[in-house]
Amino acid sequence: MSVLELRHVTKRYGSFLAVDNISFAVEKGQILSLLGPSGCGKTTTLRLISGFEDANEGAVMFSGVDMKGRRPYERNVGLLFQDYALFPHMTVVENIAYGLKRRNFDKAKIPDRVAEMLSLVKLKGFDNRRPGQLSGGQQQRVALARALATNPEVVLLDEPLSALDAKLRHELRFELKAILSAVNATTIVVTHDQEEAMSLGDSVVVMSAGKIMQEGAPTEIYADPRTRFVAEFIGRSNWFTGELGKATKGVAELKAVGGIRMFVAVPESSRNAGAFDVCVRPERIRIGSALPPSDAGPVNEMRGTIRDVAHLGADLHLVIEIPGGQLLTVTEKYVGQGLERSGQEVSITFFPQDCIVVPSGS
Repeated sequence: MSVLELRHVTKRYGSFLAVDNISFAVEKGQILSLLGPSGCGKTTTLRLISGFEDANEGAVMFSGVDMKGRRPYERNVGLLFQDYALFPHMTVVENIAYGLKRRNFDKAKIPDRVAEMLSLVKLKGFDNRRPGQLSGGQQQRVALARALATNPEVVLLDEPLSALDAKLRHELRFELKAILSAVNATTIVVTHDQEEAMSLGDSVVVMSAGKIMQEGAPTEIYADPRTRFVAEFIGRSNWFTGELGKATKGVAELKAVGGIRMFVAVPESSRNAGAFDVCVRPERIRIGSALPPSDAGPVNEMRGTIRDVAHLGADLHLVIEIPGGQLLTVTEKYVGQGLERSGQEVSITFFPQDCIVVPSGS
């Protein structure tokens, strides 16, 4: 039995459909990322789970029990808000103990439980500090300790790292997952940051306009998106649009807009004739000729002109103009090679298996 399950849940605000007939389940100890742009319904979904909103249709189930009519304090959830919502006049210890006292936790055991949480989030020695005396990362850890202290059935994190700077966000992302895994917390993380969703989540649910567009493991969502929306939202993309020819041994020719012809590995679901969009990730394109092994089939090779080069740490990001005026983004690892320059002509290659095929306009 799943710890949390949403069954055909719908939420309306007047005529506006915020959440449209969504269903998913979360198993014990699993971290599920709810990912999507602003206004897609992910925060409303979190509020439905926590009890701050009631669904118009469908059911929110905790371990098989329908939560209909149960207020937030009647649900065993731990909440970590975007702004942490710490009490500024309370110490770290008092903030963490607050939920325990509200839930009538054994008073004699509260100090030990608080000490356990401080150790878990690596804040020993910060007992008597107030939130104003802590860094953003330390405040986030206090808020997480408070959310976990009551041993909740489900932990709900609403944009948990968005208030931090980029470097700290990257560092704490892995620490957060380690803490949640250490206590085997069943967790839902709401975020619009695809890197955060992919690194934190065991499973990712991509939402748009109140609907679930795709659900799956992070690698599956990235490598095999079902629609153009999902492909564009998860990572960067180069797009070609055109008509697919008949597939031979799983490979078909795409006659793309701009007179480009290329070979594409075609999934079974896309082997009917028609218009398709083809995505090639920037890291799958190689600079220079790259001949495939003899049994790998055809290779796509094009000439292009470099229009921009950016050296970003371990990666080189290039913008290359190909015949027809289309601009492609290419990413390659920097390992001390000579840097290509703007205006330089180059050859680029990629294999049919590097192409992601989705229905046109999806």
